[in-house]
Amino acid sequence: MFPELSYLDITNRLEVLRTQQRKTNIEIAMLEEMKSRKLSEEFIKWNLYQSRKKDIYDPYPTVRF
Repeated sequence: MFPELSYLDITNRLEVLRTQQRKTNIEIAMLEEMKSRKLSEEFIKWNLYQSRKKDIYDPYPTVRF
């Protein structure tokens, strides 16, 4: 897979990969947090919409004669 690498080359390559992995892990964590926050906001909006919908829609309207 790789040509003959020296110990120093392998160590440097590992460090580069670990740094990239740390950056990727941080980005994943940030996106997961944003996703969770967005889902929470959408759930709150949906609940507000449902409660307003109940206020507007009356399944048994008052009939006046």
